[in-house]
Amino acid sequence: MFPKLESKSDILKMLDEMTAKRKPILEYCRTMNEEQLNNPVYPGTWSILQNLSHLAWAEAWMLAWIQTRPNPLSQEERPADVPLNLPAISKALDEEHAAMIAFVKGNPEAVLKEKTLYSKTGEQSVGGVLYHLIGHEVHHRAFIWHKLEKLLGLKRS
Repeated sequence: MFPKLESKSDILKMLDEMTAKRKPILEYCRTMNEEQLNNPVYPGTWSILQNLSHLAWAEAWMLAWIQTRPNPLSQEERPADVPLNLPAISKALDEEHAAMIAFVKGNPEAVLKEKTLYSKTGEQSVGGVLYHLIGHEVHHRAFIWHKLEKLLGLKRS
């Protein structure tokens, strides 16, 4: 079971931080050509575009599981993959993130304690799935930054 986040204000702060941390990544991506954006850097790993597309898709995926509670998400309700182009990914990141923020803001804090199913992990709390969302973002963002550093010769502290 994922750790449970049960503070609406804490979750909203973390979602705001996700928004802020995505901004410079997308700004760097807008300076890159298609070859760079699609370069996996390490054979067998995802490119920056694949990572970003996955982040947008995963946010929609996790919210869909939450919204179908207490039932599982059916195959028909599964979000579509996000196309591997920067404008589509940027739009999807904004829209899916806005939907998640709207869900958190639009529900009482007690919803975070409600039981939901989540993919193959089984029963979780809504706050637990949100914990997973935030950790998932941090993991992929670190990989994206590493690839940006390699592709653009960036030096980050």
